Amino acid sequence: MPYLIGFMKWPTDKTDELVKKAFEVVKKYPEDRSLGEPVIPNAFKGGLEGMRSITITEVKKGKLEEAITRSREMAMMYAASVEGFEYSIEVWATQVEGWSSIGKTAPE
Repeated sequence: MPYLIGFMKWPTDKTDELVKKAFEVVKKYPEDRSLGEPVIPNAFKGGLEGMRSITITEVKKGKLEEAITRSREMAMMYAASVEGFEYSIEVWATQVEGWSSIGKTAPE
């Protein structure tokens, strides 16, 4: 099943606002393992470009559209209240899917 990868970026000085919003987002959208399994639930990095976060979820079969919609709705909660917040949601193939898409078998 594919990976759903969410990237978030916000200005460092907006971190307190983002953290406050995170509690609201989690309350409205509690973890839903029926959609997928977290590979990286959340990782953070700070730098000259501000703060960045990444999440990676292995989406369950038949749940991709629902998982994308949910991720987008969550991200929009942040975007609506944290100035400078930006996000990207991407679908990536797993190793097995990637190799099979080019007619090959993934190495073990």
